[in-house]
Amino acid sequence: GDFLDKEKNKRDRLEEETKGKIEKLIEKVDENPYDPQRYYALGCCLTELQSFEQAEELFKRALNVFEGQEDKQALLHYGLGNVFYATGLFKEASVEFKMLNGSKYESDAMLMMAQTELSNGNYQRALAYALTAFEKGNNQTRLDSCIVLGDSFLALGCFDQACEYYDLYLKDRPNDKHAVFMRGVVETGLGKAPDAYFGRAKQLDKEYYSKMIERLDDISKVINKGKQGEKDDRTR
Repeated sequence: GDFLDKEKNKRDRLEEETKGKIEKLIEKVDENPYDPQRYYALGCCLTELQSFEQAEELFKRALNVFEGQEDKQALLHYGLGNVFYATGLFKEASVEFKMLNGSKYESDAMLMMAQTELSNGNYQRALAYALTAFEKGNNQTRLDSCIVLGDSFLALGCFDQACEYYDLYLKDRPNDKHAVFMRGVVETGLGKAPDAYFGRAKQLDKEYYSKMIERLDDISKVINKGKQGEKDDRTR
């Protein structure tokens, strides 16, 4: 029972800490209910804790508080979009992210749109959004869009472009297991040996590597379907 007790204590302590954190964030909102940043911080914390209903309710309430103040609502639309994205409501997420066109959160929203389209298997659309995020974003957003660009180009069978964006990403984050593994898949697509990358991915995370190797067939199917789709687009 010792181990279980320890685990339970750890859990209880975490819950206590989290409760404290949320109470502090609520106090902050009460101190100044006209600062959208404070609602956003609280909403993000709830989203992280997977209290999605509460987070959604909070963001919607906050959007009412700032009725007619588009600059202040932008951040809250972004927060609400992230809640929907986290719960797999991609259509609803897109609606929120589209509200951000022209705001200072536009490139972040574009990146989220790209990730949404990628999750839905709409690779062409994912590319369009990710390229916009890459062009307009700050360094962090540019970097994060590289991985979406790599995954989308790879799925469409455009190995040279996929290679370019994975390499850009890996220059900054050489130990990202997903990028390392997918870069190996690109090598296969280019007719080269993937061993260096696969070996590295295995070193970084053996379990992840085994899971991905099992999925290799699925990945190849997606790529072949993507290639087919590209051809169809060109002939239309």
